[in-house]
Amino acid sequence: MKVDDNYMKKKILFLVIILTFIILLGNSTYSQKNQLSEEEKMDDFKHVYNVIKTGYPYLNVNKRINNTDWLENKDEYIKRIKSTENDEEFLEEMSSILSELNNKHTEVIDNKKRYELFKKSYSNNDWYDFLNDEKVVDRYNSINPKIKAPKDIFEKKELILEDVIKGKVGYMYLPSMSSKHGPIDNDLKAIEAYINTLEKHKALIIDIRGNSGGSDRYWQGIVSKLIKNDVKINGYRIYRNNNEIVKKYTSVRNIKLEPVENLPTNIKKNAPEEIMKDFSGFENTSYTIKSKSDLKFKGNIYLLVDKKIYSSSEAFAMFCKETKFATLVGETTGGDGGCIDPVLFNLKNSGLIVRMASCMYLNKNGVCDEEFKTIPDFKVRDCDRTKNFEDDNCIKKVLELENIKN
Repeated sequence: MKVDDNYMKKKILFLVIILTFIILLGNSTYSQKNQLSEEEKMDDFKHVYNVIKTGYPYLNVNKRINNTDWLENKDEYIKRIKSTENDEEFLEEMSSILSELNNKHTEVIDNKKRYELFKKSYSNNDWYDFLNDEKVVDRYNSINPKIKAPKDIFEKKELILEDVIKGKVGYMYLPSMSSKHGPIDNDLKAIEAYINTLEKHKALIIDIRGNSGGSDRYWQGIVSKLIKNDVKINGYRIYRNNNEIVKKYTSVRNIKLEPVENLPTNIKKNAPEEIMKDFSGFENTSYTIKSKSDLKFKGNIYLLVDKKIYSSSEAFAMFCKETKFATLVGETTGGDGGCIDPVLFNLKNSGLIVRMASCMYLNKNGVCDEEFKTIPDFKVRDCDRTKNFEDDNCIKKVLELENIKN
């Protein structure tokens, strides 16, 4: 009887193993059947290539500053796409290829968390009709999460408002152009209360090192509390509006464009030479920051900057440099400030979403910010932010300029 029991147990175990193998094989076969074909992958890549070719604003800038002729690399990119063996490799290769444009606003949305973020951000307007498409939803549900990094890497850092030297030098640390705790107005109220304590201070340091952007409303709200008179800023956004995706984007946002030929003569003279050949229209981005306070602080303002500054924090750096609102200390910034949101478009076969810089920003003199960035008034080696004010080279530089001993 025992022999029969053992025999039956072995037989059942064998059948379980066989059944498991069949199921796994079936799943694998099903998975392989649902992978993109080479033709589908190539079709998606060619779509991205053509959108970049006709709509992306910084192809020539990339050539000049990074020595990368992205369009000329087409054959190499095709080989790389063809060598991918599954959807995951295709996604990684597409991300790698777009990274060679060297622009943080241009990328493949490569994970569900970021997709959900964009879907939520654009849920209140009708700019995009594909964010809830079945293929798009299925794609982002199917992407395997990458290895999880420690949570603190992605946690927003705290706004800091405290004196470097009590009663003499104030300090604001702005880790992002957005609030960690709810609406932007929460931060602005706290910042305004701190500004009201600075009446007898000799200087104020605004530290945006490591700040990669957020909302222009954040820094403009701070500026409005630190100016006695209204300040007007002038610049230009230039578009390749002959591209259908860019054209649809400017149309749905009601952006009124003038022909690029109508740019002022001095702007044409200083702008990148390709704008007259490759771009079609522009908008004047003049705006005024209105004073909203009876300012008691009369000291100097310093802005601490580094290469990580980008997007709306870059716009703040540009504003400070152009208007002399603050003296810049640190290293050359990251660029691409002054533009509107990047444009999104979807890939019909993979369901992936691509994000692309939508325009080029030129300052009041016609200089392209993405190409030349913002150069500080005082360059500082080893300008990293430190835990202690005493060890911080940028803060040391400010105290030196103010002739204050720590």
